[in-house]
Amino acid sequence: MTANPASDARPVGTHTGAVRRPRAVHVSTVHAATDIRIFHKQCRTLAAAGYDVVLYARTDHLQDPRADRPYEQDGVRVVPVPPPSGRAARMTVGVWRLFRPLLAQAADVYHFHDPELVPLATALRLCGRNVVFDAHEPLPAQILAKPWIPPRLRPVVAGATRLLVRLAGQGVTVVVAASPLVESVYAGARRMVVVNNFPILPGDDPTAGPAGGQDNAECPPEIPYDRRPRGIVYVGGLSDLRGLSAMLDVARIAGTRHGERLTLIGAFVPPELEARLAEPELAGLIDYVGVQPPKRVRELLGESRVGLILQVGPEAYKWNLPTKMFEYMAEGLPVVASHFPLWKQILDEAEAGVTVDPQDGQAAAEAVSRLLSDPVEAAAMGRRGRKAVYERYSFGPEAAKLLALYDSLLPGDVRAAGTR
Repeated sequence: MTANPASDARPVGTHTGAVRRPRAVHVSTVHAATDIRIFHKQCRTLAAAGYDVVLYARTDHLQDPRADRPYEQDGVRVVPVPPPSGRAARMTVGVWRLFRPLLAQAADVYHFHDPELVPLATALRLCGRNVVFDAHEPLPAQILAKPWIPPRLRPVVAGATRLLVRLAGQGVTVVVAASPLVESVYAGARRMVVVNNFPILPGDDPTAGPAGGQDNAECPPEIPYDRRPRGIVYVGGLSDLRGLSAMLDVARIAGTRHGERLTLIGAFVPPELEARLAEPELAGLIDYVGVQPPKRVRELLGESRVGLILQVGPEAYKWNLPTKMFEYMAEGLPVVASHFPLWKQILDEAEAGVTVDPQDGQAAAEAVSRLLSDPVEAAAMGRRGRKAVYERYSFGPEAAKLLALYDSLLPGDVRAAGTR
């Protein structure tokens, strides 16, 4: 039986001493409790800085005996959000049944992560609470690419989301944007802070201690490039919009030519797309490992020699930060990416990869083939990309911005007590 969040409404991390630790509550009815941005980048950072942190999120898909009851991990108390009976239920009943449990937490800061939670976030703000809305994506443009919305209705729904964007900007204390593109969408917000969705590097790990990550820009990958056992890799959602067709062409052409397999890490959206891996010409060319925990993802990337990011659309995403590109670069992989202006600028400045038309599978395959044919230059690209990520695209400075924002929201007595 899945836990009812109302049954675990007691405040977490309560202390009886004179100095009270600040309390932060993060909420998502969409994302998993293991979400990289929510749990690993934000909740763990806050917990390591001295906050009492509770996360309301989905755990029903986890193969974990703790999934149906509250548990603690890395100083974060996770309260399972009961799985909804459908999308409509998640966006209505699933939202408002959290109101009383959240109010009972008496948190110093409430941090929401889903657009459908904006009305709930606004209600808590009207109750006098500090409320943060974390805007992960450029919402109206994202709606235009949702496969579950009939194409004829997408412009109408996108228009409605623009109203939601305005409500979020004016109805909460502060909007946190995951990229400059998202910041531009919420430009009318009363207060805005950009916490870029850069990758967590060893020196960024809030549990690693002060010695972690020293001189990381010069550290070589753990596995020398010429000894890596995997050829081509992709991590993320597997869909037509994410370039699945072009990636399969890469496997057919470059994989066959060089005797290399394409490792796919992630989930198919929709699940029926997985059937494409059974095509006879792909036999022996694909290693599909499904969704993996962050540590295993890093290991798989570190075993590979070329990273793919061949997203097709939607249009606004051409200007969004390519998080997985940074993850590839951090592991010393040269990158073959979509020929989007921002992505090309990042790769060209770092001399860390090449860009191609993501709808031209032949061109993508030839680019991968050139890298596999020239391991010396490919390894040099990987080293340059790794250096660029550690110098410019690390989550460490973003974590500092998050902590500074929270510090500005705390009551004076709590702030004076110090949390770090």
